[in-house]
Formats: sequence, structure tokens, C-alpha cells
Amino acid sequence: MKTPRELAFVWILVSLLSLLARGNQDPDETNNIQARVGELAKQLDADKEVDRDSAEKELREIGPQALEYLPPLDDLASPELRMRIERIREKFIQESTLDFHEPAIVNLVGDMSVIEALESIEKQTRNKIDLENYRRQASFSEIVKLDIQGVTYWEAIDELLEKVDWQIASKDGGKLALNPKPKIPQDPSGLLKNTLQAPISPIYIGVLRLQPTAISKTTSFLDPLQSSAELDFVLHWEPRFNPVFVRFPMDKLVVRTDNDEILPVPIDQSCEYTPIGSQLVSTMRVVKPTLQATKIASWKGELQIAIPGRIATIGFDNLKENNGKSLNAGDITVVLESARKNRDLHEVQIGVSLANQPTNDVLQGWVGLTDGYLVDQEGNKIQHAGWATTRLTKNDIGISYLFDIQDELVDYRFVYRAPESVILQTVDYEFNNIPLP
Repeated sequence: MKTPRELAFVWILVSLLSLLARGNQDPDETNNIQARVGELAKQLDADKEVDRDSAEKELREIGPQALEYLPPLDDLASPELRMRIERIREKFIQESTLDFHEPAIVNLVGDMSVIEALESIEKQTRNKIDLENYRRQASFSEIVKLDIQGVTYWEAIDELLEKVDWQIASKDGGKLALNPKPKIPQDPSGLLKNTLQAPISPIYIGVLRLQPTAISKTTSFLDPLQSSAELDFVLHWEPRFNPVFVRFPMDKLVVRTDNDEILPVPIDQSCEYTPIGSQLVSTMRVVKPTLQATKIASWKGELQIAIPGRIATIGFDNLKENNGKSLNAGDITVVLESARKNRDLHEVQIGVSLANQPTNDVLQGWVGLTDGYLVDQEGNKIQHAGWATTRLTKNDIGISYLFDIQDELVDYRFVYRAPESVILQTVDYEFNNIPLP
């Protein structure tokens, strides 16, 4: 039995592993699995219990890749079918949920080029790295001797890049980027000697990498309370993850200097993000320390990250006749509200509700991962010409899809795809010994 706290956090659950697996499957194999799952799902409602048990057993043997092809349930589904489908879903969800506390592990031993090592990391971890821009770099053709064993994804990349004086870039959004370490110019006057600071080492927490990139102090002449110290840091997560929301709760942040000053945290700042890509840059502000403080001894806080689950596929036939029909898969319920002509286009409106409805911040990121499209009688996919949210309430979300088609909607099937679930995971982090300017 989940506690109310767990139920509030586990809004939607299921991982993206099925999509990763499908990317490596032969199309015929995928179609065979889909067809077999459909047959077995029907058998779950057979007259004989032995047939129902046999179908459930075989579905369990297929594994989590069957989850995407389990049929959505409507109000006409029998209690027996509903019980077995939900039991199978729960088992597969538990088996395939991506936990950001469990990083991918890398082993690199022997002599190889940097580009070969990165390709091996990509293959071992299923984390896609866009390497095309780096193949022409001379440093990446350099042969290096490696003895990297049993380390996390981010530790492996940092250790590899260190051998050729490259580093992970501090970038807000987008794909993982790498760049050479900056060259220190000649300093005949000695001005740089007292200003240069060695980089603060990153910390690794599961699939996450956090690294301070800058710290500054500001003095306000008009309002002493606005005199502050600001810390910039970059957060990376393994590219196989696709978080829809990241939050650093300010009420969990505790900052202490080397002379034991506890720096107050202003409450008029927000550190909540709907991320894009595999990284983000965050800035946090605390009250400025006294001149007696020479470093931040401890910058300790909490990180919350919402991870979307496996993609559910829900389809509606007979669009004109099924207005008001409701289908559900896992924690997601979709209602076909209308299908009609809208001037020169056709419009399909749906209502989507989630068990344990998440906050609007999480929903905004979640909606961006959803998709709606039509399928014609030949099985061809027709992408929408645009979409919009029509409402966002505590109970559901309204979404409108427009389609530029010549035929009537009655000749098409509407398909909606969305993460069945999202889990909010929490972890503590701490930076130590950050020199103050």
C-alpha cells in the first residue's frame, strides 16, 4: 500500500525503455510482438480460466516491451480483463521504471582514440551522444591508454576528456556539448595570478552530474538586504532520461561559510525549470557573507526531478459516433470530446486526466511529450497541423488537434500517445569548499 506522500509523487509511472528497445528491433519483430500481445490480451477474457492464466503467463514472459501494446480499457471491459491487465501493467512498470539513482556503468580498458571511447560509452549506456561535430577534432583522434572500470557514465566522460584537455560544456538546454579547456594567456604583469581559480570538481549522484561554474558577490548601496552572493552551477542528466520538471526547493537550502556563518536564503526566488535537452544552468542567491568568510564550506540542498514514464497508445475508431467515449491505460484516461470540421481543417478535441493529477508545472512539461495523429484506412500516419491546450484544470487537460485532410474524419482513426506516468524523485546534493571572490 502506497502512502499518501508516495501517491502524490507517483503521478504517472512507466519508463521510456520500450522506445529505446524498439529503436533496435526489426520492424517485423515489432509487428509480431504487437500482434501477439493483441491476441493474448483478448485471451485474458476467455471463458476458461486455464486459457486466461496461460495468456497472462505468456504476456509476462514477453516482458515490459509488451506494455505499450496492451489495449486501453473502456467502461465495457469486464472486471476479469481489467484485473489482469492492471496486474500485468503494475508488474511491468515495476520492472522497467528508470530510477535516476541507478546510473549506467562504463568499462573502458586498452588503447583507443577518444572518439572510439565515446562510441563505446554510447553503446554501453544507451546514451546518445552527437559525435559528428567532434570527429574532425585532432584531439579526438588521439590514441589514449585507458583503464576505466566500473565507473558511472559522467565519471567516465570526465576522466576521458581530461586526458586531452577537454571538458563538458556549461550549457543551458540542448544536447550534451564538449569543448576544449580554455588556454591561459601569458601574464607578464601578474594580474591573473591572484584571480585564477581551479575549477570546482563536479559531484555525481546517480544519473546526475552537478558542477559549480561561477560565484559572485554583489553589494547594494540602497538596500543592504539585496547584497548577495550568487552561485551558478550546471546540472546534467544522462541523455536516456527526459525529465519534464526540475525543482530546487529554496526552503531546503542551507549555506554555511568557513567561519560558520549561516547565510539566509531569500524567498523571492524561484528555481523551477521545464528542461529541454540533457542539461540546465541554475543560479541561486543567498545573503552576502561578511568579509571574514573566505569560502562557502557547504552549499547543501535538495533536488526534485520528474521523470516521464513509458508511452501509452490510445486509439479511437468511428470518430463521429464515439464522441464522449472514454478509454484508459494505466493512470491516464482519454475522452474523445468532439471530432468535427473547423473551417478548412478538421479538429479533434480530447480531454485527458491523470490519476493523482500532478501540478501545473509538471503538466506543462508532460503535455510537450504527448502527440496526436490520424491513421487512414491504409495504415498511413497523418500528422497534425497544429495543437493547443483548451483548458488546464485540477481535474483534466483539454487538447485540440487540427488536421489538413481532404476526406471526412469518419474515414480515419485518431491515435493519442502520452507518457502513462511520471514519478517525482528526490535527492540531496552538497557542494563544498567554494572560494569566495
